[in-house]
Amino acid sequence: MALFDDLTKKAAKFTEEAIDKTQELAGTAKLKLKIKNLESDRDEVYRDLGKYYYNQIHESSVIDDDVMEMYRHIGEYDEKIEELKKLLDE
Repeated sequence: MALFDDLTKKAAKFTEEAIDKTQELAGTAKLKLKIKNLESDRDEVYRDLGKYYYNQIHESSVIDDDVMEMYRHIGEYDEKIEELKKLLDE
């Protein structure tokens, strides 16, 4: 019976370690997905900024508050992406 108890304990420990590793991998996958989503959101702002500048250059060469707001959004996305990448490196 001691052998069976020992095997049971080892199996339980192995299962617990596997669950911990699975949770760790799931956390990493969630962070990577969040990074990809933020990068996609940032890229959308880049596209909007490009379209905006294209129209501004052809219409008037004036930089206004809308442009500054787009720059601010890009900076915010970059900061969030870097924070999440640092979490992945830990």
